[in-house]
Amino acid sequence: MGYKLAESAGETLAVPQLVFSHLTQTDGDTVRAALYILQTHDTDPRTMARALALPSIEAAKRALQYWAGAGLLVNERGVSPAPVEPTHINLADVANDPYVVVLCQEAQNAFGRTMSRSEMQRLVELYMADGWRPDVILLCCAEVTRLGRRTVAAVAHLLARWREDGVETGEDAERWLKRAKQREDWCADAAAQFGIEPRALTNWERRTIARWHEDMGIGHEMIDEALLRANGKNTVRYVDGILRSWRAQGITTIDAARRQGQLEGSNIIMTERPGTQQPAASAQKDLFNRDWAAMFDEEG
Repeated sequence: MGYKLAESAGETLAVPQLVFSHLTQTDGDTVRAALYILQTHDTDPRTMARALALPSIEAAKRALQYWAGAGLLVNERGVSPAPVEPTHINLADVANDPYVVVLCQEAQNAFGRTMSRSEMQRLVELYMADGWRPDVILLCCAEVTRLGRRTVAAVAHLLARWREDGVETGEDAERWLKRAKQREDWCADAAAQFGIEPRALTNWERRTIARWHEDMGIGHEMIDEALLRANGKNTVRYVDGILRSWRAQGITTIDAARRQGQLEGSNIIMTERPGTQQPAASAQKDLFNRDWAAMFDEEG
């Protein structure tokens, strides 16, 4: 199903073209900071960090510095600083920094290969220019290596994702990795239930499986029970509909699901179509007599 922009029902916000030109050059928190500033004209890093749920006041300060360099903000004297240029670190100038030496050595050990000079320079920039702690960078190196991507570019990409998720410290990174591992295990288990390889799961399916466990408290047994009701339609989308239907009815256990009786694959509850009404008794009678497959067609 396609989408189009809804008619504005309230105030609108004019966004300068400058912000759009930077969408692919910065992270989500920095973009949100720009929209917040445009709406409120507030440039206090403390209130910004609180209002936007940023990981720290320092994160708000970095966003302010970024947009000042980009030309969206001016300092108190009304002078706009020069646009921010990528910071390039001269390796010779930082060769005596013990963290730089350890960072390059350990990253090469993690990758199992020797990095080029440009790769080492980019790695050091992540530490000295982008503000990442060496321990966090090395945890990221280990993770991208585990995923089979032994490049500094992959490290920079994952670090950008971590920043959007509020990762700042080694402890934050450990928690993120633990959650990612748990989600990976859930996906592997679910893939076995559906009779497919884990790598065949789409990103939407992976997010959906994680939501079953994290938001809905659904485990292996309830997924099995839903598969029994799928009548051969063993897809994550179809089973997700069954599980959401059960949740809407307050069915949270296998016993409760079984007390509802055996469901046919084409007779699962569906949201009532607009313009149609049924008496309460009739609605209860037809609780499971809805076109489940049609609902998925509508969702696209």
